[in-house]
Amino acid sequence: MSDLPEKVLRYDIIKVDRQRKKLCQCHLLHTPHYVIDSQNRVVECADCGAIIDPFEAMFRLALSHERQNAHWEAVLEQRRQIANYKPHLVVIKELERKYRSHKFSMLPSCPNCGENFELEEILYTHWTNRAFVQKRKELKQEEKDG
Repeated sequence: MSDLPEKVLRYDIIKVDRQRKKLCQCHLLHTPHYVIDSQNRVVECADCGAIIDPFEAMFRLALSHERQNAHWEAVLEQRRQIANYKPHLVVIKELERKYRSHKFSMLPSCPNCGENFELEEILYTHWTNRAFVQKRKELKQEEKDG
């Protein structure tokens, strides 16, 4: 055992530091901006100057574009919804939803007399001008008040 040296020679050619964070964190804040040095085949962050692995740069750009595409899809869907929104049909669509939602074919009731009726009956009723009805309501209210 006395043949063993007192000191062990170490060869520290490469050391791996697994605790170190990425040098560039700019992609977490906004869309990444890169400068490509074609002479040295290096990708650099245009915001902080850190050297970026080319594969990671492509990956970050792809993720950024996926987010942008998802955002634009949401904007286009919202635009379609706004284009299809017809305020004059809101009441009709709500009537249809209620009419279809009941398993046992429920019937609406008249708001004035409480009598049930088939929706088809509305098609054959007399229709009146909205302004005329509003004026008539106002006159009735004035008679009540005064």
